[in-house]
Amino acid sequence: MKVPLLKTADQIAIVETRNVVEEGILQSSETRNLSLEIFLNDFLLKLGQSNFHVLGVVIQLLTRSKVRVDFRDYNIRLELGAGEKPMERPQAVAIFDDYIVRSQKSDGDKSAELTQKIMVQAPRISLPKARPS
Repeated sequence: MKVPLLKTADQIAIVETRNVVEEGILQSSETRNLSLEIFLNDFLLKLGQSNFHVLGVVIQLLTRSKVRVDFRDYNIRLELGAGEKPMERPQAVAIFDDYIVRSQKSDGDKSAELTQKIMVQAPRISLPKARPS
């Protein structure tokens, strides 16, 4: 059963607060107002097109009005903007699905153009310890 779409991602206002933390101490904080669509564009690139994790963040934001995402050196707190109200889970999923469909139609398939940073480390070699004679 398809859920009717009341809004699209570009019509939903959110507030993003980015806190830079070093050794457990808050170093700086930056707040900006943006649409859910702009946030999703940035976030999907950051997470390497991992829709599963982004879906979880979007569902939490749209149903609970706020969510916090922690990274190694900073965290992001997202809240629904002024005038935005929490919605039911099916509606939140429909908004995310609509965003994915619209972004694929407008961008085409650019997955071949994405570059991810992959680090390969040589395994540590443990030499046997010399036995005392």
